[in-house]
Amino acid sequence: MRGTMPRLLACLSLFFFLVPVTYVHGPVPPANDSQYITLEPIAFDARDPTRTQVGRLEYLGGWKITSDNVEFGGISSMLALPDNRFLMLSDNGTLVGFTLDERNHQALRPFIAPLPDGPAKPNEYAKLNWDSESILHDPETGQFWVGYEHQHSIWRYGSSFARKEAENFPAAMQKWPENGGAEAMLRLPDGRFLVFSELAEYSNGGCQALIFDADASEPTSKAVRFGYQPPNGYMLTDAAILDGKSALMLHRQFTPLDGLSAILSIAQLKDFQPGKIVTSIPIATLTPPLKVGNMEALAITRDADGTIVWIASDDNFSVLQETLLLKFRLLKGKDMRKKPAAKRQNEKAGASPGFSTFESD
Repeated sequence: MRGTMPRLLACLSLFFFLVPVTYVHGPVPPANDSQYITLEPIAFDARDPTRTQVGRLEYLGGWKITSDNVEFGGISSMLALPDNRFLMLSDNGTLVGFTLDERNHQALRPFIAPLPDGPAKPNEYAKLNWDSESILHDPETGQFWVGYEHQHSIWRYGSSFARKEAENFPAAMQKWPENGGAEAMLRLPDGRFLVFSELAEYSNGGCQALIFDADASEPTSKAVRFGYQPPNGYMLTDAAILDGKSALMLHRQFTPLDGLSAILSIAQLKDFQPGKIVTSIPIATLTPPLKVGNMEALAITRDADGTIVWIASDDNFSVLQETLLLKFRLLKGKDMRKKPAAKRQNEKAGASPGFSTFESD
């Protein structure tokens, strides 16, 4: 059994990670509790290195992420913070953080640390007891929210994850499938929270989702149901607010014949209403030979040229799967329509595998 010192060091690393400082290289810790994270650049399409576009996504770069730390893996959601810092949440109650040095393909100031508290206490069997699936952050207060399945609940943590501040086990979530809980979570501009089940069926179609009238981690908040209908054959894995009117929705699918694939779509915030079944418009489909895994984490940043979309994968703690981080620019619909008519026609005819032809705004 590992001692408490590595966990203490990891938690201290988390605190300093959330406060920008100058990075200093240090010795690589022992493998079992390693705080070392490596990045390996990857091609978007192994068959065509020049390809950079799929639907409304322009590929800007990608990395395979590895660590010797036994708690690393299972990434279910993530946050993209200022200064190219990333905070990823594993489904075993572990936080993975680093500053991305894109030029040198390095993870600077890395840390791997357990959440300070959760539905079950940290122990050697955390993977069986903590299933943290979704995360939100308020940059003004520094607070974080985490959605759990198995023990269906929403928890709020203080700045830098210093402590747990609130917990709520909503009655409307308690009959959700054990492995189909709070897969995605959104905070609307007006302060309401949306929590999406991956598997709980909605009576009128799609999967159940909840609108909380206030902070979902507070037991006094009230929730009402609506339905979300993913693209046919896919399951929702994450979501992120795109702007004041819309949200990006991430979905994945696995079939024995075709393997893994993912769909990114856009939903309108005005459609998230009690009793309604909400759909979204797909804007890109990732299928082989494009680089794709069990895509479960989504984040959005912005630069001088527009919106950047980050997608990460869950390796399920399996040596047969990978933890990927992919970076895309979100193209506008008019950018798609600038392509020559002949090329668009070939893509619609299926000449380019995995290429989505959706051009909606």
